[in-house]
Amino acid sequence: MRRRIPAELRERAQWVCCYPGPEKIPIDARTGKHASVTDPSTWSTFDTAIATGLWVGYVLSADDPYTIIDLDAKGELTREQQDVHARILSAFDTYTERSISGKGYHIICRGSLPDAVKRDGVEIYTHSRYMLCTGDVARDRPISDCQLLLSQLAGEMRPRPVVDFQERPDIANDDDIWRMAATAANADKFIGLCEGDWEALGYPSQSEADMALLSIFAFYSKSDAQCRRMFRHTALGQRAKAAKRDDYLDRSLAAVRRTELPTIDVSVLTSPLNGSSAVNKTTAFARPPGLVGEVADYIYSTAIRPVPEIALAGAIAFVAGIAGRCYNISGTGLNQYLIVLAPTGTGKDGAIAGIERLTSAVRQQVPSVDSFIGPASFASGQGLVRILDEKPCFLSLLGEFGLTLQQICDPRASPAQVMLRRALLDLYNRSGWTALLRSSVYSDKDKNTKTIQAPAVTILGESTPETFFDGLSSSHIAEGLIPRFSIIEYTGPRPPRNLHMDVCPPKPIVDALVALAAVALGSQQNKTCTQIQIADSEAAALLDAFDTKADAAINATGADTDKQLWNRAHLKALKLSALLAVGENVYHPQIQHHHAEWAIEFVERDVNGMLDHYANGTVGYGDHRLSHEIREAFAAYLALSSKQRAVTYKVPTHLQDKPIAPYSYFVRRLQRKACFQQDRRGATKALTDTLSSLVSQGALILIPQQQAVQQFGSNVPLYCAGQGW
Repeated sequence: MRRRIPAELRERAQWVCCYPGPEKIPIDARTGKHASVTDPSTWSTFDTAIATGLWVGYVLSADDPYTIIDLDAKGELTREQQDVHARILSAFDTYTERSISGKGYHIICRGSLPDAVKRDGVEIYTHSRYMLCTGDVARDRPISDCQLLLSQLAGEMRPRPVVDFQERPDIANDDDIWRMAATAANADKFIGLCEGDWEALGYPSQSEADMALLSIFAFYSKSDAQCRRMFRHTALGQRAKAAKRDDYLDRSLAAVRRTELPTIDVSVLTSPLNGSSAVNKTTAFARPPGLVGEVADYIYSTAIRPVPEIALAGAIAFVAGIAGRCYNISGTGLNQYLIVLAPTGTGKDGAIAGIERLTSAVRQQVPSVDSFIGPASFASGQGLVRILDEKPCFLSLLGEFGLTLQQICDPRASPAQVMLRRALLDLYNRSGWTALLRSSVYSDKDKNTKTIQAPAVTILGESTPETFFDGLSSSHIAEGLIPRFSIIEYTGPRPPRNLHMDVCPPKPIVDALVALAAVALGSQQNKTCTQIQIADSEAAALLDAFDTKADAAINATGADTDKQLWNRAHLKALKLSALLAVGENVYHPQIQHHHAEWAIEFVERDVNGMLDHYANGTVGYGDHRLSHEIREAFAAYLALSSKQRAVTYKVPTHLQDKPIAPYSYFVRRLQRKACFQQDRRGATKALTDTLSSLVSQGALILIPQQQAVQQFGSNVPLYCAGQGW
């Protein structure tokens, strides 16, 4: 396992070893004597250290470019410490391994600091220190340059002057604090103190018991008024000294606050959407400004499986679901069509769960906020339109939406599914305040629909990439439905489980959403709409240039796919820019330079991402898709271990260590894929024909049957890479 330690570390002669145990005294691997972290003559090569059979460690030197962040897990971490560790792990996209105990982490990056920094279970070392290396990889990344993040983190960790005792507002309600304290690891102590059993708990005086209970309240709340209020609801807080004298409680709280270390504010450097995705850096989006970014951060931080792309989609959808109708830009509303694509089990439901928590928090002040949440499925277009008569502006959270798109776009779609496709096509462009969705009349009167003014439907659908792209074809793009959607795709691994997902929304976010919902409901009642303007020349120039770029892309191509994807790019950028502006000022939103810049980058990456899928053959059906799947399957086969080939694909023993794939492997891996199953030739014929085509192109070589039998004992066709691979 230690061979998984990055090669650039293993190649340096800066290794020591140590005997297993708590002392961890460094040993010179060549002499067996004590080593010094400041004396290179006591260090050795990696191979020499490994040969001892002891634990091995890398010595940090001022002459090398490395820094190590040690996330220490000795003892039981507080909830805040766990949260800080999780955010730091998320921020540093570099090689990370688990510690010897398996509970802590070592983050290795490039960068330097003048001296070591330690605080709250976080230690940073640049030189004169050695770290035991395990090769138990937690994040398999190259060692990256993280100087900016290091400087920011170290700056936050260094001690700050203790501020004067001062009142702060509540950030969580009393019930939530009672629940958290009563279910924490020290719940027995908390409950005992609340019931006044201080003597049974071993406190020598009631004053010391008061301090202990106030310390617990202060741990969960920065509001001293809240701490006093909650303390006075306990048995300890009933006696006159505590019940009537604020000065007594204030002195006690001030003493508690003086012992607290200032909170490490890692929000800037570890914001999950600030451009550094921990698991999939190539697809990370910059953090959006204003309320949309704040909502995205909240959804991310409270998701069971936090994924930045999923949190971003949820934030855009939730704000658009409320604001979509009461604000207009260029004659259209701000409703959004979004699809999140992520592998099964990676936390696609995180957006829905976060939105539900936010809705619940806003509901306490604005009960009508539920009017902005629409149905979770649509049986037909008529059903969708009839909902709009009651809810002219809403967000629908649709699971397995890739399958729904397949069904409504299928040539064999039922009349109800065809009507749903038409409704989705129409509704996207009918959200402008002067626009109307006209009524429809049917022989069955129950299906009749009314005329709706400015319907603003926002959709957040989720699917797996396989389901979505397998059912997609160029005709779906050409008819204009798919180009109306923004596709947000996550391709990384399953994120680790978040231990702190059940967190109430911060009050500033709730207040901002309450204000937005109040404006939207007032606009609906008063039948008014706010027109959003582009505030400065820079923003206007950016959006105009993007419009010109889209025109040029349309004129330069003969492919309908490219034209349709670029056709609505400028409109998407306008709507998204306006939505960001609303998030920063619900009363007088104006599009600024940074709104336009973020929206354009988002839309451009969306369009280019879809074009890349078409160019790479990963979309829909046809020979290009079949060829792509076989190439992907063969590449995956070459990467499999002998054991994986044997266990998963039943590859015969004499082929398990050869770069030769039997036909049976391709059958097991590919024959059930939709692009093969739905091929007009049938799955088996499509597979054999495509393999033959790749052999003709020189990409694969079919081993002659006689050789396959004599040399490899195989009666099935065998394939290896050709010169054209």
